[in-house]
Amino acid sequence: MAVRGRQEYRPVGALLPLILDGIDPTAVNELIRVDPDNALGYYLHGYLLYDRDRDDQALEAFRKGAHCSELRLYEPVTGEAIFKALDALTVQGRDRLCALSWMACRWSNFNGGVMQFLSTPLSDWSRCPEIAARHELSELLLVLGGHLFATNFYNRWAARQALDHAIFGLNAAVPAAEKFPATAGGSARQGLIGTMLRWPGPNLSEDPGEPHKRRLLAQFLPDRIHRAFAAADPEEIRYLGESHLKVSDERKAALERARAKFIESGKALIETVLTDTDRIMAPYLKGIPLTKRDADGRQIVPFETDVEKLLRARPEVFAAAAASEEAMCALWDNGAGDPSNRNIGRMMEINCAMHSYAAAHGNTYPASTDVLFEKGYLKPAVKLTSVLTGKPYVYPAAGEKVPLKVKDKWRWVVLYDDNADQWGYYQCVFASWVGGGMPVDEVKEQLRARKKSEA
Repeated sequence: MAVRGRQEYRPVGALLPLILDGIDPTAVNELIRVDPDNALGYYLHGYLLYDRDRDDQALEAFRKGAHCSELRLYEPVTGEAIFKALDALTVQGRDRLCALSWMACRWSNFNGGVMQFLSTPLSDWSRCPEIAARHELSELLLVLGGHLFATNFYNRWAARQALDHAIFGLNAAVPAAEKFPATAGGSARQGLIGTMLRWPGPNLSEDPGEPHKRRLLAQFLPDRIHRAFAAADPEEIRYLGESHLKVSDERKAALERARAKFIESGKALIETVLTDTDRIMAPYLKGIPLTKRDADGRQIVPFETDVEKLLRARPEVFAAAAASEEAMCALWDNGAGDPSNRNIGRMMEINCAMHSYAAAHGNTYPASTDVLFEKGYLKPAVKLTSVLTGKPYVYPAAGEKVPLKVKDKWRWVVLYDDNADQWGYYQCVFASWVGGGMPVDEVKEQLRARKKSEA
């Protein structure tokens, strides 16, 4: 009996290293070996192959994933185990909430950093007709969306992303019903697709102009709780709000007031959740329990998750989360006058103009930044010089094509400031539209690979 029990949990043991330690090819292969009907292993394998530009093999891996009956994260099992472990260790009160929020954050990091990108290869390939037929890609996107939708509240956003690209990007037709789990109250053929299109439903919809959407508060509640614990720790709070910023004495005083308000709002959030820790945290750790099956054996996916039920049942929790979020935003806003922040903000504005130009000119960046002013993509008041040094930004992307694959866009430098910071990083903006820091040596190596010389 003990051996059989251990055998039953081998798929869980193969999954945990991927969630907690990162996506490793050896661990992915082990998951496929011990859990061959779990679509997750094949999707992860396909993404790794896509990242290495082995597209034909990657597509075959996605096909295998689509033929699996489920995508299993085993959250009902692992979530229950976490609660039992804390019980056995008699961890209660603030320590229990801190541990649960940390674990939920680790899980959400996997969902946010891995699961939401699983549809990226299929979306990329839809722009490369030589890789696969569009109708096959649209079907794979829909099946992937169905798999993701049945796992947890967080991954339902990734499911909608896959669904939207399939339907609105590729004009997908609905595949056969047997390729999907069943849904409560849905038709045999279009039940899950209809559910995904209607989710999350009118009860949770809000004005897009509202700064704090209840769904987003729900999505990131564990992170907000754990961040509140960090704010309450004197050793950690110094890293929040960028205490190293170069701002005036008046702004420093405002920054300290904003930091104090954030600490108090975090304490209020913690105290609110402590009134019913396990019931509030359980929906984030146990996923969507799929215990019911229809007549042909397909699992029945509920329209509403336990997270959404929590939204209705405990509005005071999300009110406290909204207050903490507002305090955090105010804390960061107080650092907006820092020269480094103003510099990256200016670069981001220029980067947006370059991408707008490229979208209208065959996905090609302008040969010169002058055209951005001539064509009205930038206002005359915008400067193309560093806030930090007054020197012109370096523009290596002149006349180049925007990278086709999403994976290549994230670190592909469009514009950078060649003033290295104290950590040896250049401020850069990338083809992914984001901005950030990149080690000087990495920038130089990329320019050499692109046959560019550093100005």
